[in-house]
Amino acid sequence: MTKTLSLTTPEPSDATARSVNAPEAAEPSRHPHRPVRSFVLREGRLTAGQERAFRELWPRFGVDWQPDRVLDPCALFGVAPPAGTTQPAAPVQPQATAAGFGAEQIARELASDATPSSPWSEAVQTSEQIEDGRPRTRPITLEIGFGDGESLAAMAAAEPARDFIGLEVHRPGVGHLLLALERLGLDNVRVLRADASALLASRLPAGSLDRVQLFFPDPWPKKRHHKRRIVQPGFIAAVARALRPGGTFHLATDWPPYAEWMLEMLDGAPELFVNQAGPGRYAERPASRPITKFERRGQRLGHPVHDLLYRRR
Repeated sequence: MTKTLSLTTPEPSDATARSVNAPEAAEPSRHPHRPVRSFVLREGRLTAGQERAFRELWPRFGVDWQPDRVLDPCALFGVAPPAGTTQPAAPVQPQATAAGFGAEQIARELASDATPSSPWSEAVQTSEQIEDGRPRTRPITLEIGFGDGESLAAMAAAEPARDFIGLEVHRPGVGHLLLALERLGLDNVRVLRADASALLASRLPAGSLDRVQLFFPDPWPKKRHHKRRIVQPGFIAAVARALRPGGTFHLATDWPPYAEWMLEMLDGAPELFVNQAGPGRYAERPASRPITKFERRGQRLGHPVHDLLYRRR
């Protein structure tokens, strides 16, 4: 969901321009207590269908997650959680966001939005209740920032033996995905409105994910905003912690300078990841990643799309 437009660069695709009109966030030096975000919350009105999706479908697919709890991915998809009574987790120190700081504060802001309760709240366990090495027969993919969810729904339909967790902060996109899951009759997707940095840093069991996907994140093209880019050394380390050895980190962007940034950051962490295309090289788009309507528009405008595929060591 690439969003910001630079006046000195070619016109981006819709995937790049969705936040062109969003106001710029204040510099941290002027507001030292304001979290540095890698996204801007700007929401249009929900359609009637999306409002129905939140009322009727969120309780089925949505996950009520609080930033002081560990999320057990196995329990989200029907694997019974360990025996014991759920207890509140001990207070945690704020985790650093990919862009800097305040992930816990951002997560609490998102979690405070009123949505119907979900039965998957039982999957939210304290760290003491998560057992290392629990058997898992179905791989889990986490997609960060799924936009309108069409590509995520298509991937879930194409891989019924794989489970998917989708993260998105914008309600219209969440509502759109919920409707798609209903339309396609899928049950292998769970949805969170959450900041990825807070979840990945310490709120998923280590090695619990088979794949992490980050497609078309906001490129924050202005140099003074580069600190807001989600792909930073701390974020890369958090992804590596959540991935199993041999797991995949798949990124894509239609903004060439951001592609170079991603490549430099990930190739610069050889102790964590191996570039599957070879050092300094981009990967071909795998058939498992559907082409989105925003990507098609970008291609018509001549914008190259770069995929990056890394294997967790």
